[in-house]
Amino acid sequence: MNFKNKLALKLTVIVGLLLIILSIDLYTLSKSYFYNKYEKTLKNSSINFVDILLDSDKLDEKLIESKKKIFAIYNPKILVLNKSNETLFEDNTITNDIKNNLLNEISNKESSSILIGDTLYLAYNYVFKNKSYKIITSNIHINSTLNFEIIKTGLLILVIICMAFTYFMGLYFAKQTLLPIKNIIEQVEKFNEVNLNERLKIRNEKDEISLLATTFNQLLDRLENSFILQKSFVSNASHEFRTPLTVMKGQIEVLLLQPRSNEIYLNTYISLLEDINNQINLINGLGDLANANAMFPNVVNSKIPIIDLLDDCSSELNKNKKYKVVLTIDELQDDENTMYLNGNYALLKSAFINVMDNACKFSNTLSCQVNLICNSDFMTITVVDQGFGINKIDLVNIFESFYRSNNTRHIQGHGIGLSLVKKIVEYYHGKITVTSEIGKGTKMSIYLPNVNAQNERQI
Repeated sequence: MNFKNKLALKLTVIVGLLLIILSIDLYTLSKSYFYNKYEKTLKNSSINFVDILLDSDKLDEKLIESKKKIFAIYNPKILVLNKSNETLFEDNTITNDIKNNLLNEISNKESSSILIGDTLYLAYNYVFKNKSYKIITSNIHINSTLNFEIIKTGLLILVIICMAFTYFMGLYFAKQTLLPIKNIIEQVEKFNEVNLNERLKIRNEKDEISLLATTFNQLLDRLENSFILQKSFVSNASHEFRTPLTVMKGQIEVLLLQPRSNEIYLNTYISLLEDINNQINLINGLGDLANANAMFPNVVNSKIPIIDLLDDCSSELNKNKKYKVVLTIDELQDDENTMYLNGNYALLKSAFINVMDNACKFSNTLSCQVNLICNSDFMTITVVDQGFGINKIDLVNIFESFYRSNNTRHIQGHGIGLSLVKKIVEYYHGKITVTSEIGKGTKMSIYLPNVNAQNERQI
């Protein structure tokens, strides 16, 4: 069953239940109304007769015969008893069970009635000339039975007609309501990797359908960007692999042209080894970047002292005798938690080493200054170098994968490091900023929340 039919059926069930409840209430009220009206008419008619009956000196046949003319209803029966339940007048065929039942009822209250089949039995206490009597009267409730059946049949037919009408109207309005969604589905089915630049047509109305179309367009934006990044990634990665492999192949082919000296062989092997190591580093970088794009699955976090982490990074870089990393710490807080952050040690170490290594590599002095400031709920790690600087055009693209500025292409690298750093920092709800000036150097600041900060806080 499609959604349109389900919607119409659910609407019909809801309306049907409401109609059934209302019909039951209407039937009950109507039945009560007719019952009370007939009971009142029967009581008033019987009182007229009882008044004449009790006012007579003797009960004669003419009086009994005339009672039918006095009554306003058809052939009523009547039973008159005194206070002691002795029968004074009887023109009623009533079983002892019904009689005793009604007498017991009116001993505690003014009147009582019971409907058995089509016959209504009514008993009530009556005072005439300061004497108490008990009256039991009965008659066939012809109008009641007929009216009840008419009302019941009418309500049943009305419920059936209304439910059928509701179902077909529900189908119509469901079709009209779902028509824009059908149009969206038809448009979405036409999308493929070739026409991802196209977008859904959005209605001017500010409703859920327009919101759905907008959401689809946003999804298409992300898909298109992903395809662009994927194509760029494949293109750049293939270039990064193809160029050094071509160089390595050329070196080997030159060696094979004629015999060489041992020194030439050794230098070539050393060069090949460097190229192979670069390829291994590139493969590792691509693996890290793939994990970053997948939001670092299976990463285990722990409480990390930021001072120990930065000291570990600077010590590892200082092992390279050409590099010099100087670590300074400012504005420590009394609260020890301001110096700790939640994260993965290896992941954060990779990020900081990348930033420090870039600062040293692109600096004239092959050195950088690392400064730590711990605030109440976040920490700032600033890395400053005295390097070549980055122009404004390159500055907006330095976090793109495989991007390298023209003035740094002579320095070994693959353009993966900073894009990986940015993903790691943002994964831990942090922020990274860069300021640079040509010929004077670059300052890169990383802001990360400490353990006091809220879990989902974005700096």
